[in-house]
Amino acid sequence: MKPCKRIEIVIETPMVPSLIRVLEELNVPGYTLVPDVRGAGDRGVRRADEFSGESSNSLLLIACDDQATIERLLEGVRPLIRRSGGICLLSDAQWLRH
Repeated sequence: MKPCKRIEIVIETPMVPSLIRVLEELNVPGYTLVPDVRGAGDRGVRRADEFSGESSNSLLLIACDDQATIERLLEGVRPLIRRSGGICLLSDAQWLRH
């Protein structure tokens, strides 16, 4: 097991391409995308069942063990969340590498 940070980003689905561009520019090693997540927060209920997807959210999950990359990632995510809402969580994790 290797210590790492688990980064969870919930963002409006239409913002996902912009977020992925940020991840690519920062050479983030990888991510998992979970589309159409639902829930409620300060911007109301997200049902994730509308045809257009305009008011649905997506979850990106990232495991990273490089502190410099993590800091750049958090700064890159901040403007997207500030503009459209969402949440970014950072927690300690253990990475079972294959």
